[in-house]
Order: sequence, then structure tokens, then C-alpha cells
Amino acid sequence: MIRRVWMSVILAIAAIVAGGGPLAFAQGLSKPLGAIYDSTKYAGWGASVASGNSATGSQTITVCPAFQTLPDGRLFNPWSTAMSFTIDPAGGSSETLTPSAVSQVTAPVGYSNQQNACENVTATFSNTHGASLNPLQIISGDQGIQEAISDAQNSGGGDVFFLIDSGTLTLSTSGANTTFGANIPTRSVISGASLRVLTTIGTCAGGWSLGWSTGTEITAANTTLTAGTTSDSSTHSEPVAFNAAATQPLVHCTTSNASAGVVHAKVWGFKHAAPAN
Repeated sequence: MIRRVWMSVILAIAAIVAGGGPLAFAQGLSKPLGAIYDSTKYAGWGASVASGNSATGSQTITVCPAFQTLPDGRLFNPWSTAMSFTIDPAGGSSETLTPSAVSQVTAPVGYSNQQNACENVTATFSNTHGASLNPLQIISGDQGIQEAISDAQNSGGGDVFFLIDSGTLTLSTSGANTTFGANIPTRSVISGASLRVLTTIGTCAGGWSLGWSTGTEITAANTTLTAGTTSDSSTHSEPVAFNAAATQPLVHCTTSNASAGVVHAKVWGFKHAAPAN
């Protein structure tokens, strides 16, 4: 009887999460399974610049609001010196930066919000950025991964599921490696990866593979280069402990660079975030 009950529970959970990618979580929640934080639910936040920078170098801007609402309705503050953000993502002045300091401030006139809080963010800017009411003038610079880790740390610790998605990725023709997406969190476990060739890869003699340093830590070389090929025909090495410094995953061409080719790659896994105190 107990076995049948547990089987029913497992089937119910499977029905809820089916169709959500390499690993999905019920009802779009940020942490629906207790201590598991889903980084993909932290990736969609956005904010405006209430006070920009008129000079480059180390500057402080004011970003509103300070707090964001997750799909499950829970509030969190994405700002820390560990995360990264992209400012003016749709413009020619777009850049992705890591803050050197963050602090909450009272929302200025015109930028009021439920918490009446905005964030002063200090970073080293290469471009100037003006103020606006555009709610997506600032977005996550790391696909929500560090935001999920920080939220887990500030909530007593827990396991974080991370997903790094390359989107449509054109392979480099000037080097063997093409990096993509956010950094793999250090001291994490890579539990899976996938790649689909969207446009036939030219040359790339010896085949393509997925990794982060030598380019073959996650999969072995796949010598089929035609459009439609997937990593289902590759030899995989997951799960693998990632103990290196946080770094981007990469698509690697063995022996010679690609002369052409477009792919869509993903890497996912888990990191345990220790409590902040």
C-alpha cells in the first residue's frame, strides 16, 4: 500500500513538471520543493535607472525598485557584489557589470514602489547611462544564477538548480572555443548538458564537444556536424564536480576552428549554497 501511495505521488509530480526542459519545477515557483531554488525563475527581473552616470569609471547609479517579485509572489533583493547586471541591453551602450558596492536607499520621486526602496549600485562603467522609466533598462547579467544562490544563502541555505542557456550561438571562426551564457558556479555539480546543431558546422575537424577548459570535460567529441545533430549521439561525462573558478561553459572544436555553424547549447546542475550566517 505504501509503495502504491508513493508511486502515485511520483506520478503526480511528474505530470506537473513534464515538458519543462532538462529539469522543471511545479507551478513556476522559485523554490517549490522546499530547499531547491530554481535559477530560471530569477532570470526575468528588470529595473529602471533613476539616476545614471554622466562619467565612466567607478560610478554610482540608483536603480529602482530594489526588490523584485518572483513567479511565486515572494519578494527578493537581487543586488549583491557577487551578481552581475546588464544595463541598457537593447542599446549600443550595453554592458554587463559586477557591482563593487550596493546599498538600499529611499525611492526618489517618480520611482515609488511598494517597498519604497531603490538600490545605489557602484560599478566600473565603460559607458554613460541616463535615467528612464523603462522597467527593463537593467536585467540580470548571469541568467538569474547568482541571484538564486544569494537568495538561498540569505534564507538559511539550500540547493540551487542552475541552467545556462546559450540561445542561438554562432561558433567562433577565430578560435577553437566559443563560450556561452553565465558562469558555472564554483563548487557545483554539472548534472547534464545538451547541444543541437542549428546550422551545419564547417570544418571543426575532429568534432565538437562541451566543456569549460579543455572543452571535453562534459562530452566527448561528436564528429557529425550537420544541422539537426544533437548531443544525444555524444558520449557524456556527467555528473561531474565543478571545482574550478566560476567560468563560462564552451563549445570546443577539436583540431581546427569552425568555419561556420550555429548551435543551441545548455548546461545545468546544482550548487549547495551555505547559509549567510
